[in-house]
Amino acid sequence: MLKLESLIVNVNNQDLSAMVLNMTIFESIKGYLRGSFTVQDNINFYDTFIHTTQPPIQIQFEYLNTLCNNVFYGNGVSNMKIEKLGKVYTIHFISYTAMNDQLTIINSVYSGTSDLIVDKLFLESNKGNALLQIDSRADTKGRYVVPNIKAGSAINHVVSKAYDTNNSGLCLYQRLYDQGFTRLTSLWDMSENYFFGDDKEIFNLTQRLAGTSEGSDGLSGEDMVGTSASFELSEYYMNFTKKLADGNWGNKIQQIHLDETAIKKFEVNERTDVPVTVYKTSDNLYDDNVKSLFSLGFEPSSFAVNNQRKRSYGQYMNVLNVVAVPGLSAGFTVGLDQGGSNISSTKTDDNNYIIANINHRFIMDDGEFDYAQDIGLIRE
Repeated sequence: MLKLESLIVNVNNQDLSAMVLNMTIFESIKGYLRGSFTVQDNINFYDTFIHTTQPPIQIQFEYLNTLCNNVFYGNGVSNMKIEKLGKVYTIHFISYTAMNDQLTIINSVYSGTSDLIVDKLFLESNKGNALLQIDSRADTKGRYVVPNIKAGSAINHVVSKAYDTNNSGLCLYQRLYDQGFTRLTSLWDMSENYFFGDDKEIFNLTQRLAGTSEGSDGLSGEDMVGTSASFELSEYYMNFTKKLADGNWGNKIQQIHLDETAIKKFEVNERTDVPVTVYKTSDNLYDDNVKSLFSLGFEPSSFAVNNQRKRSYGQYMNVLNVVAVPGLSAGFTVGLDQGGSNISSTKTDDNNYIIANINHRFIMDDGEFDYAQDIGLIRE
C-alpha cells in the first residue's frame, strides 16, 4: 500500500490526528457519505472535549498530491474499551446532508421536472447551503404535494420514480473526492462517465500477485496504483428464476383507471410478459391540468426503468485492498484486467463496470497511514 502525505482529523476544533488508529469512509451511488474512526484516547478527550452528541468533524488528507477535504457530523460512539491509562473507542460520522435530511420536515408543494423538484427539496432541507450537482436531467415531471414528512423521505420518493431521456433511473449520492457536493446522475450517464488514467485511456483495475510490494517486481509507486490481488465475482444473476418471475425483464401491464371506470392493457415492451395489475392515479387531481409527479409510475416506461435499475446489479464484482487511486469515486466507469492465462481468463474482463461503492480504508502503520480501497462494481 502507498502512504498518505498528511492527515488531519478535527473533532469540535480539536486535532485528534495523533490519536487515530484507523478510519473508514464509505461512499455509494445509493446514498450519502458515512464512516468511522478508532482512537486511542489517553487524554480523556471523550469526557473533556466532546460536549455534544453530534460534534462537527473535519477530515482532510493529501495523497499523491491530491488534497481531499470534507466536513461531517458525529453520529455516536461505540465499542469503548476503558483501560487504566486511557480509552479506545470508535467515533461514527455522517455527512451534514444526511443529518439535515432526517431532521428537516417538508410541508409544501413543488412543480416541474423531477431533477428541479429534487433541487428545491435539497435547498429546503439544507437551508440554502446545498451543494447539489445535477449531472442528468429528468424526463419525468409533474406536481408533488409533500405531506409534512422528512426531507429525506420526500427526496427518495422523487428520485425513485425519476428517469432521464434514455429511460434510465437516477441516483442521488455523494463522493469522497467531491468535497461535500451531492450528485444526481442517471445510470446511463454513469456508464458513459469513464475514469481516465494518465495515458488518457479508460482506467483499468489490474491484477497484482499476492505479496507484491513496491519495487519487488520492478513496479514503482505510481505503477502500483489501481492494482489488487483480490478480485471476487460476488454475484452473477443470483436467484435468477425468482427475478425472472418478479418481472425484472418485463411486465404485461393491466392498468385500471378508477376515475374513468376503464381498463387499459399494454403490450410487452421488454423480454418477458409477467402480468401485473396497477391502479392508476387520476390525471385530474389538480384544477390547472397539471398531473401528479407520480402518475407516470404506473406507465410501462416507469416499469422498464425500475427493471433496468434492478438488472444493473446482475453482476457484482468486489475488488479488495486496491492500492488507492486518487480521485476514483462511485459513479465512474472503469475496466478490469485480471491478468488471466488461457486457463484462468474470464469473460468478466470483457466489458466495463460502474463503480457502485468504495470503502476507503486508512490504517496506521509505523506512524504513517496506509490508504487502500475496497471497490464494488456492477453491470447488467
